[in-house]
Parts: sequence; C-alpha cells; structure tokens
Amino acid sequence: MRLFSETSGQTCLLASVSIMKTNRMAMSTVAGLAALSLGLAGCSGSDSGTDDAQNSPAASETSQAGTAEGDDQSEGADDSKESGSESTKESAGKGLPADADLSKESPTISAEDAIRTGEEKVGNGIVHGIELDWDDKDQAWQYEVSILDGNTDHDVEIDAQTGKIVKHEQDSTNDKEKAIDLNHPMTFAEALKLAQKKADGKLVSWKLEFDDNLREYQFDFDQDGVETEVTVDTDSKRVSVDD
Repeated sequence: MRLFSETSGQTCLLASVSIMKTNRMAMSTVAGLAALSLGLAGCSGSDSGTDDAQNSPAASETSQAGTAEGDDQSEGADDSKESGSESTKESAGKGLPADADLSKESPTISAEDAIRTGEEKVGNGIVHGIELDWDDKDQAWQYEVSILDGNTDHDVEIDAQTGKIVKHEQDSTNDKEKAIDLNHPMTFAEALKLAQKKADGKLVSWKLEFDDNLREYQFDFDQDGVETEVTVDTDSKRVSVDD
C-alpha cells in the first residue's frame, strides 16, 4: 500500500509539472499574439492617420493654396517680363515727338552725324546744305543733306532717330556751291539766339545752306499756328524776318 501511494504521488507530481509547462506555453503564446495584435493595430492606425491627414480638407486646401500661390507667382513673373519687354519696345520706338520744339529738344542723330552719313553715301563732294524737319509721309524727323559732286547734286534724306538713309536723289546741275560749316563763322546756338529776338513760338524746322553766295541759317517758328521764318546771315549776322 505504501509503495502504491508513493508511486501514485510521483505520478500526480509529474502530471502537475506537465500541466504547468503546458499552461506556461499557452500563456506565452497568448501574450505573443496579443503583442502582435497591438503592433498591427498601431501600424494600421498610423497608416490611417496619414491617409486621413492627406485626405483631410485642410490638407487639400493647403496644397491647393500652395499651388495657386505658385501659379500666381509664375504668372506675375511672366507679366513682369511681358511688361518689361513692352516697356523696352516702347522706349526703343520712342523718338522726338512730331510737335517737338527743336530749340529745346534734339533728335538722337546729330547734324554732324547726318553729314557724315551723307558723305559716306556720296563720297567726295561739297556739303552745301543741311535741313531738319518733320516728314508727314514717313511720320518721322529727317535730315536732308545736300552734297555737290562735280555736276551732280545729291540730296540724302536720313532718319533723325535711327540714322538710316531713307532716300537718295541725284540731279544734274551747273551751280557752283560752297561748303557750309556748323561751327564757323557762327554756331547753331548763336544763330538761334539772334533769331529768337525776332520771333516767338516753338522751332519746328531749321536749315543751314549756301544760297545766292550767302551762308545762312533759316529758322521756322510756330506760334499758335502762325509760322514765322527768320534768316540769319552767318557772316554779317544780319537777321531778316519773313512772315
């Protein structure tokens, strides 16, 4: 009986140990599954949060606002470029206005430049006249440089804004001309000062030429639609008025 009791006790002890091991493994498995479930739940929550943030109205409005702002800045830059381009074009195209007062304003091309251009076109010759006035047909200020080469008289018309030759005419002549000088014996400014003592208004055209053995400046003034022509002899400084 004692042997049976000891044997039975050992058997129960082994059974208890086996049950405890089994329970411990089961608990470990349950704990692992629980941890895995929590991890998956966390990942799902994170992804959902990201998706929710991306799909939220605030995120959409922010993205759209950023895109719109970028587009506005791009359009603004384009407008600025176009405006600058237009401004540059207008500036380049602007010259002396048709109603300019030549006593106060001057075209881009000077009289000296115009004479050089005429001489380059004709070659050798005597420059006996230069005139600056407004051409209604071409809607531009133009110089007319007169050069005598032998028995051929050349009239070279030059755009006073660009310096380009717009017309070149030639005529045969037996006239004997003498050269003019823009600085001697009288400058443009000196002659204009004498002319303005005889006439008022804005200066709408002028010329210097050798004519009838005289070197003379001729100034045309406009006062409220009334034109006055004043001639100044460069040698004698005599001033005459032709209304």
